[in-house]
Amino acid sequence: MVISNDSKSTVVSYVTKMIRKEILRGTLKKGDRLIQEEWAEKLNVSRMPVREAFVRLQEERLVEIIPHRGTVVTPITRDDVEEIYQTRVLLEGLAVSKSLPFLLDEDKKQLHEILIQMEELRISDETDEQYIQLNREFHGLLRKGCPWPRLKKMVETLGISPIAPSLLKDHYSETQKEHRNIYNAALRGDPNELRAAVEYHILRTKNNLINYMELLHCNDPE
Repeated sequence: MVISNDSKSTVVSYVTKMIRKEILRGTLKKGDRLIQEEWAEKLNVSRMPVREAFVRLQEERLVEIIPHRGTVVTPITRDDVEEIYQTRVLLEGLAVSKSLPFLLDEDKKQLHEILIQMEELRISDETDEQYIQLNREFHGLLRKGCPWPRLKKMVETLGISPIAPSLLKDHYSETQKEHRNIYNAALRGDPNELRAAVEYHILRTKNNLINYMELLHCNDPE
């Protein structure tokens, strides 16, 4: 596919999307090296957007850029998704319930501002980074008041992959309803309600991501 007259960011997003799909469907295996020149030729683009795509994929923890070796595939599997999100349910649900009594009115006001920004954002390859940052701030603010520093640290270092939300854009409306429910629970000041809302949100995201990965495999031409 020839991409011409497009913006630089659009080309980078295209390259990132194409390589990400190959990783998630399992065509690219753990340890495989990604060569800039090969992907530039395959996708008919210059090397610059390929290099930037590798950086984005490293942020999603789908590749690792190793000095003197290059870019190596570190795919996320169904088992990885199950482990990460099930663990996150246990830890983050507890963290937000412990945090809620210590959240200030200013914190809840900020939660609302972030929520509005997410609801108004049109999800696409180009807005992935913006959404990831807003989502990170939203969940981080919910955990802000947790008085258990080890618990907070465990959630933050769990290794949650910020895989592009555009992959699940068909579920975006439902996701924002869940964020709205989470905010409303925080506003009402009920730790148990907040914990349940967050746990449901995480589990549904897990299931949607697994379904997406399975769909890629089903559509993978033999």
